[in-house]
Formats: sequence, structure tokens, C-alpha cells
Amino acid sequence: LDAADSQIGFSIPPGECIGEMSIIEDRLTSATVVAVADSTVLTMHKDLFWDKFVHLPGVVRNLLQLMTQRMRQDNRVIRESQVNQLRYEHLQKELEMAGKIQTSMLPHNIPLFPDHPQVDVAATLEPQREVGGDFYDAFPLDDERVCLIIGDVSGKGMPAAIFMVRVVTLLRMSLTKEAELDHTIQAINQILCQNNEECMFVTLVVGVLEVSTGRLRYVNGGHNPPFLARQGQPFGLLPMSRGMLLGVFEHASFSVDEVVLEPGDELVLYTDGVTEAENPQLEMFSMERALEIVSSAPVGADPVALVKQLEEAVIEYARGWSQSDDITIMALRYEGPVGA
Repeated sequence: LDAADSQIGFSIPPGECIGEMSIIEDRLTSATVVAVADSTVLTMHKDLFWDKFVHLPGVVRNLLQLMTQRMRQDNRVIRESQVNQLRYEHLQKELEMAGKIQTSMLPHNIPLFPDHPQVDVAATLEPQREVGGDFYDAFPLDDERVCLIIGDVSGKGMPAAIFMVRVVTLLRMSLTKEAELDHTIQAINQILCQNNEECMFVTLVVGVLEVSTGRLRYVNGGHNPPFLARQGQPFGLLPMSRGMLLGVFEHASFSVDEVVLEPGDELVLYTDGVTEAENPQLEMFSMERALEIVSSAPVGADPVALVKQLEEAVIEYARGWSQSDDITIMALRYEGPVGA
């Protein structure tokens, strides 16, 4: 009974009867009967029905058949629901395990470079799903140089996670080789473009820091510009060339930018899950607000505090609104040469 003029129905031939279970279950009726010819309609109270009508063999037979059919249908629906629930729970467990494996690939030391006291680095990643496409990485190239990476793979879920693992693996394998940074990123881009029928891509920033001099060389692959604060001054945008995202155009070229950090300088890298986080009014957090938040941190705040302050500001801004993207933040403070 979806509407008074519903066209959903079937014909009852002469000699047959239709059972409406509502009188047995004491519920509202769920169907109507339409007569195609003049008819005499008998109104029967439910007490009379139970006392007189059900003693007719034909009525009882039809009622039992109808109840049996409904019971079989309910059982089938219940079985299918249980099977689907088990499949869903199994899939959830697999996704949770995949998420743990993915997270275990990322460094978690505090600080991220315990053997390089010249630099203090902290990072966090809050995935929007069990698995996602955001990532960060931090590893030493040798005693003099450390590598910093932050990136965001297109899409969500398992496809983004698999592509992310591929990108991280290529970066770690390639950056440990003696090659110019721009040539390394160009070679990685060419590999990602091959056999990429799904048109997946990644934006990233890769930086190599000489810990004794503060010389930071970095490449932008279509990513959000990091924030830089010079010796307690408010944060601004790190000057960087415009670069193309990786995985789209095989012949793309990349430029290496350079800045020399002084002791006390701080750097904040992030993904668009920060700047594009939305509140219930669908207003974005924005890069300008992110700059205000990190600039309001106490002078000399350590990277852990910077990361936490920005992350908490994004969460508070959303006010419980569903997170639409992964949130990844990395902060760096250059301490200067040891003994300086």
C-alpha cells in the first residue's frame, strides 16, 4: 500500500482468496482490494473472524500457506543478511589489517631523527578511512643529509593505499642513490606514468636537508606550499617553483629550489586535508587560517606542539563534521650545527 492509486498488484481469480496478515498481527493494513464489478462488502470484527471464520477449512488452508510463504521469505532474507554481515565484517578486518600495515611503513620515532640532533622533526597522519592515500616519510641519507617527504595520492580507500605504497617504495629506493634531486623525481614520475590505466596521481614535496649547514634543497610536485618561519617571525609561504603532480605527464620536468635555514627556523608541511577540511556550513579551513594557527604558537614551540596545535584546530573547526580527507602534518625545527 504505497499509494491510494497504486498500480502494484495482482488479480485474484474466482474461487481464490487473499489473506491480509494485519488482522492476525494486529497491525495496520498493508494492502487494499479493488473490485472490478459490483460487490457486496461484509465488514467483520476481528473477534468474529477468530470465532467463526477461521473454522472454515479453505480459509485456514490459505492462511497457513500465506504464513508459510512469508516465513520462508523472512528466513531467506535473514540468511542473506547474515551472509552479507559476515562478508562485511571480514572485509572490515582486512581493511583494518591493511591500515596497520600501511601505517607501519611510516616512521614513528619522536623525534624522527634521534641520531641527528641538528634537526627536530615530528609528524602525524589521521586517515579518513581505514586506509588512505596520504603519507609522510623521514629518513637519513647519510651522516650529513636527511630526507623529508609529504604526499597525497588521488582517490580514497584501497586503490589510493596501494598507489601510495608504490610511491613510498620508489622514493626510498631512488633517493638513496647518488643523483640530482630533480632527475630522481623525474625518473619516479616516468615510472608512475607507465601502465597507469586508472590515471592515479600523487602530489608531494621532497626535501633534502644538510644538517650541518641548514641548506635545504626541495622539489615541489604539485603540492601545497609549506609554511616557513624565520627565527620566531610569523609563518609565511616557503618560496617554491610550481611543479606538476606525478603520474600524469611522462615528460614533465621538475625544478630544485633551495633555502638556507638558520638555527630556530621552523617549517610546516601539510596535505590538503588540512586546508580543505569543512565545518557543518561547508566552509573550508583554508590556508590563511592554517597560517594564523601556526603563527600563534609560542616562539620556539617544538615540532610536536606545532603539529598538535594545527591538528586540534582543524578538528575543532570541523565540529564533528565528517572528515572528507586524510589529515597529514609534518613540522621541522632547525637547531643548527652541534656545539654551535
